[in-house]
Amino acid sequence: MDASTILSRLQFAFTVSFHYLFPQLTMGLALLILILKTLYLLRKDERYNTAGHFWARIFAITFVMGVVTGIPLEFQFGTNWSRFSVYAGDIIAQTLAMEGAFAFFLESAFLGIFLFGEHVFGQKMHWFSAFMVWLGTWVSGAFIIASNAWM
Repeated sequence: MDASTILSRLQFAFTVSFHYLFPQLTMGLALLILILKTLYLLRKDERYNTAGHFWARIFAITFVMGVVTGIPLEFQFGTNWSRFSVYAGDIIAQTLAMEGAFAFFLESAFLGIFLFGEHVFGQKMHWFSAFMVWLGTWVSGAFIIASNAWM
């Protein structure tokens, strides 16, 4: 292998190693936030709502970092792994596109409602937005696992 191939694959390895931290963290945090929000609605204990807001801020930061590191990965498949992309691109492209179109937009839209719309939409919609964020993170994980199954 020539030096440019080795360097591009090292770049990909660094990006994927850094990105790998964020999807699992957001999947777990989304479930935790949904549980805290559910407990708040059932028990009317403000501590659960406060904890949910705390973890939502951390979720938002990890979500942004996951996006910042995840989008370059899709481009690096085509540039750093071109022979693989030619071979399995029809499958990989569909699952990655569905992850972006369905799961990512679902997560990001309802994350905005969850972070900024509690007082505007009320507690039931706030819970529903937490549920949709959780659903989006887990559907996103399913699409990524489907993509990884072809690697």
